[in-house]
Amino acid sequence: MNIINNNKIGLDYKRSMKEAVNFFKKNRLHESLAIINRLRHHGYDEPELILLTAQVYDRLTFLTSEAEYEELAIETFDEIIRYSDNKKYIKKAVKLQNNFMKRISALNEEEFKAQSKAEELKKARNMSPKAWFMLGANFSVRKDPLFVINALNNAIELNDKYISALYRLAYVYQYNMNDRNSALSLYLKIIKIQPYEDNIESESTNVKTILEACTEISGIYMFNDQYKKAISVFDHAFKIVMAYGDICSIHAIKKIIANAYTSSIKLDNLPALKKHVKKNFGYDFDSILEELRIS
Repeated sequence: MNIINNNKIGLDYKRSMKEAVNFFKKNRLHESLAIINRLRHHGYDEPELILLTAQVYDRLTFLTSEAEYEELAIETFDEIIRYSDNKKYIKKAVKLQNNFMKRISALNEEEFKAQSKAEELKKARNMSPKAWFMLGANFSVRKDPLFVINALNNAIELNDKYISALYRLAYVYQYNMNDRNSALSLYLKIIKIQPYEDNIESESTNVKTILEACTEISGIYMFNDQYKKAISVFDHAFKIVMAYGDICSIHAIKKIIANAYTSSIKLDNLPALKKHVKKNFGYDFDSILEELRIS
């Protein structure tokens, strides 16, 4: 089965990057982000592209004060710092992230009001799982992680299959509390839930969140040198992509595939992995690697 994306034909990376940078300099941030997302969708993951992505989210955070952009900025800076091999861009990312963290660490007047309102809501009764989730998701975890954890736990107590709440809580434990074991336990719980079992969010949202959980699990297993488990996560994630091909693509699990590839080399069983993928999914693993520019 040929999975090479023909849309790459005619896609000029250098020209697109230049346009994205120009839009960024002119504060036309959503236009810049649209170009960036198109490039990343087509498998480009150069450090300069990822750094520009983080800078766009950084500026959007400054202009809008939205928690979503704040978290995306942090995640994208972390992506370079944790995964890039380019020391130059790692150094830039560390410097920019430090400046970003200093800027968002202090509560301004509006945030004090928001925190007071949040404390009032925290004491309220009969709140829905969604309300608790929104309370936790929209408050800066960097400024009060325990408050966010409490809100998310309340959402999960009301619905233990609330995928988005479980993922958000796991993410907070992993990246804000440095508790990888608690995070892994929650991520594993997420991937055992069928997307349709959580009726709070849409099925498409749940599919994407489950795949994000798979990505985090894969990363933890690689960190722990648990290569067989990293390959098993790939198998699970690939089945989801096959089942929900109208919602997602293999690009959504690029890191998982890369980790499985590395793991198979570490275990000296790459031929077996290729055979497994061909037999069970009908895909040529080498073509997947080429499509995603994994080497």
